[in-house]
Amino acid sequence: MHGAANETELHYINGCQIKERVKEHSYFKILEIGFGTGLGFIKTYEALSEENVLMVSYEIQAELIDYFINTHPQFSINQINTELYEFKSKNFTLQIKLGDARKLIQSETNKFHAIYQDAYSPRRNPYLWTVEWFKDLIDHSDKDVIMSTYSASSSIRKSMLSAGFKLYSGDKFGKKRTSTRARLKGESETEMLAHLERSPALALRDEMCENYKKRD
Repeated sequence: MHGAANETELHYINGCQIKERVKEHSYFKILEIGFGTGLGFIKTYEALSEENVLMVSYEIQAELIDYFINTHPQFSINQINTELYEFKSKNFTLQIKLGDARKLIQSETNKFHAIYQDAYSPRRNPYLWTVEWFKDLIDHSDKDVIMSTYSASSSIRKSMLSAGFKLYSGDKFGKKRTSTRARLKGESETEMLAHLERSPALALRDEMCENYKKRD
């Protein structure tokens, strides 16, 4: 009801402050967890098409990539091999990497300045919301990274915190009262830490994932 484009702008374009921060780096690198219908890429390209940007997007469903290519021919996305698709303009490069994000991150060579944590919900895909996953993201993050997500779950926030991120509240959207932003620098919001200390929720870890899905 509130619009996927507006939500993308709020959580990822504004949440990661990409317009404000892109000039701080000679080559700004963005990691998107979940290419989906390509909306994250479109809005990012609209915002940064004239800047030196590498956007890497992980996607596990080839059908979604094919759908985007067929419905957005103006982007001329080329299939490099069975696991890599690429779009290049004068300054902006998009790489869509097909496969399991938990495996793709292990061979990632980039250090990212912004992370769009837009994976399927923790209930559907808990392995992309665990302490171990967020530690992998930290290993491939620049020191001034900002990660943004729509999730405000206490369990997920504790996972991020346990991995080493500093947390602060993001903007509300629709029925959600808040969202989550994460950095490696600075300190977590005092009020958020106090709330998490009171919460009985546990940080999500890999070994808990199967039982976590069964709770639905």
